[in-house]
Amino acid sequence: MIDAGDSMFESYYFAKGKEASAKLRAKTVIEHTSKMGDYYYNVGVQDFTAGLDFIKDIQNESSVHFLSANLYDEKSDTLLFKDHIVLERDNLRIGMFGVARELQIDLEGVRVDNYIATAKKKIDELRPEVDILVMLVNATQTHFGPHVKELNGVDYIFSSLDESRTRPEIQQVAGKPLEYKMGVQGKYIGRCDINIIEKNKPIIDVSNQKMMLSVFTERLEKLQQRDPKRKIEDIYKNSPNVLASIQRFRAGIESANATLSKVVNTSHFTLFPLSGSVESEKKILKAVDKVLDECKTLDEKSVALSS
Repeated sequence: MIDAGDSMFESYYFAKGKEASAKLRAKTVIEHTSKMGDYYYNVGVQDFTAGLDFIKDIQNESSVHFLSANLYDEKSDTLLFKDHIVLERDNLRIGMFGVARELQIDLEGVRVDNYIATAKKKIDELRPEVDILVMLVNATQTHFGPHVKELNGVDYIFSSLDESRTRPEIQQVAGKPLEYKMGVQGKYIGRCDINIIEKNKPIIDVSNQKMMLSVFTERLEKLQQRDPKRKIEDIYKNSPNVLASIQRFRAGIESANATLSKVVNTSHFTLFPLSGSVESEKKILKAVDKVLDECKTLDEKSVALSS
């Protein structure tokens, strides 16, 4: 699991009277996400809402790997978190580092170095050592987008702070790092499947082609269900609009397969909605609901004390 940051708090400041509940929510998010597997977390703007000590406590109490290559202890001039990590998976060396654009709160003792300059240094350092290089960035595409050419040494950019999320059906721009974002509402989780055949060749995003194959195949199968024993053209011979759709679906499938047959190294991005209907996570949902009840109680007590 990787996270570009800002998953703990809804803002970089506490709503009045909700400090206790906000901290409990943050700890719950980290606790249950880390249960999904190794969790690599780029520290972002909003993660300092409860202060540096709060993050350090979570780091000491959990298995989360907090990352940041440009957040420093101002007094000792040392990094507050690990700047990068190199993982070995299926004979591949995967490098990962994190940066944050800025801090929007006055956090005494913390220095933020320029995130683009830091990213370029990490690229120069790690690129010769790894097969895949990932950058986690706590900044919007609007901010880091103009610098993408300077960041061409990375294969992947996962970002936070953007309100919108990446649409798998939209083709990624060739010759640039593959960029993915999840939005700020926490309603989806993304999965990225990477298949490397030849390390010296580029990684091509095939999410669009995979989705086209899936959607068009499903639609043809649904049309065929009307009469599985007959040719689909015979079933709809009196429906020219349906026949036109059938031709379009088949052309789309053929085009997708043609593209996929030419690609060597592939990247496939999929979005999964996070909802109460996910059967495997019923236990976690029950635990989270219990915490939400506790948060409600904490907020009610805070209101009562301030009245």
